[in-house]
Amino acid sequence: MKKNRIIILISFMSISLIGIIFLQFYWIKNSLDIYDNQFSQSTNSALVTVAKAISDREMRDYLSVYQKLKDSIGDPVESQLVDVFQYIDKNRDDENIYLYYSAILEEDYNINSNLFDSRISDSISIKDYTSLKSTIIFDDAFGKEMNNMSSMEKLQMMEKISLIDEAKYKSIFIDIANLKPIANRVSNIEVQLLLQKEFKERGLPNDYDFKILNNKMETKLGTSKYENFNELSQHSVPLFTNQIGETDYVLVVGFPMNITFINSNVIYLILLLVFFTFIIIFSFYSTIVISIKQKNISEMKSDFINNMTHEFKTPIATINLAIDAIKKKLIGKVDTKSMGYLNIIKDENNRMNNQVENVLMISQLDKEKIEIDMKMMDLNKLVQLAIDRVELLSVSMGARITKKFDKKENIMMLAKEEMINVFVNILENSLKYSKSNPVIQIIVKNEKSNTIVFFADNGIGMTKKVKTKIFEKFYRESSGNIHNIKGHGLGLAFVKKIIDLHAGIISVQSQIGKGSTFKITFNNVNKT
Repeated sequence: MKKNRIIILISFMSISLIGIIFLQFYWIKNSLDIYDNQFSQSTNSALVTVAKAISDREMRDYLSVYQKLKDSIGDPVESQLVDVFQYIDKNRDDENIYLYYSAILEEDYNINSNLFDSRISDSISIKDYTSLKSTIIFDDAFGKEMNNMSSMEKLQMMEKISLIDEAKYKSIFIDIANLKPIANRVSNIEVQLLLQKEFKERGLPNDYDFKILNNKMETKLGTSKYENFNELSQHSVPLFTNQIGETDYVLVVGFPMNITFINSNVIYLILLLVFFTFIIIFSFYSTIVISIKQKNISEMKSDFINNMTHEFKTPIATINLAIDAIKKKLIGKVDTKSMGYLNIIKDENNRMNNQVENVLMISQLDKEKIEIDMKMMDLNKLVQLAIDRVELLSVSMGARITKKFDKKENIMMLAKEEMINVFVNILENSLKYSKSNPVIQIIVKNEKSNTIVFFADNGIGMTKKVKTKIFEKFYRESSGNIHNIKGHGLGLAFVKKIIDLHAGIISVQSQIGKGSTFKITFNNVNKT
């Protein structure tokens, strides 16, 4: 892989990782904010309930005292109806007239507000009010006279009467209660019990302090679990408000840190999220380090192969020169058989040189530095040259190679030596992976847009798994840890590279025990 590609890949991975981490921390922050809002809402709701419970309890205390005073006096000193209103309606079913009366009965028991607290200077009379209702039915004769009345005369109503049982004493008792010290109106125990009850129902923590403030000044009421109350996370609610919502007292509750009260499920999710984030970071770092090491190893391997193959080329060239010199001196002096051995040595030396060239070619192809020299060549002749090069091997194995060309010539743009090596590699594989008496059939078929070369053999065949990997470098099918056929696993990788450079396609079909067929397809755009 090129250095620039590695840098681009690392850059994209880094951007993605940073984005994932940012989104995760955003999700954590958003979750904490949501919980903080829920915590605040639950706490404020609990405080409102506590404040109302305290006020209601105080009101009930005063009503209880008033009821005892009223019962001790007996009958009221004065009674009268006030705010009388009526509503007249006619029923269409029975033609009768209905007169609805509603009024308030005011009863004065001569109870003054100073009976509740002697410090009240004004003697305000506290009166009792009772709601009275009645219905009168008139017959049809009365209804005729009522029809002459206007709608305004038929309906007379008071604007509104609401919660009279609660409101009729509230303002007076609030004025009375405000004269008392806060310590006489509520106790620490009452506040603590109410807070514990409400916090428990809402799943809030019981680790807190509370204070009751009077005009922002601390009173004697409150708890002191923590040294500095002002450093706590505070929530407050007004206490003992009057009818217009004003008060001097505030109930304040302080928690050490809201984060410590997050629901355990949320904590586990956050911890898991942080844990997996660190795993991703570590894996990303390890992947980069391993990739760089693999790249360095690959470069070292390529450099080693290049150096070794270059070292091999020198003795190979020397052997060739020596053989040529020997042949020149021995021409006509040795028998034909000895000259044949010299030719075999030269051919095998040339084959070794081709193998070295193939290794160099693979290394150059990996670095994408290879430039092949393509010229107009006859494909049929290149196939024949490849057959000639494996003739010695095929004869030794008792193989039979047949060929069939659709046309006498197939002229197209080809790299001569590289393409010959492609065909030689395929033929050698067909010979090596045959059990006995190999039969190889070569067909060059011409179609409208393509020229196709088939290499079919009767060898041992391949599995589906092997077929998907045979064009990979250094891959060889094996049995356990022992390779059945000698080789370096570069031949078909070289074949694939060269075919790709010719804009061709190579594929293989094979069945175990029935042989294999290699198919090479060339596009005729390169053809004359």
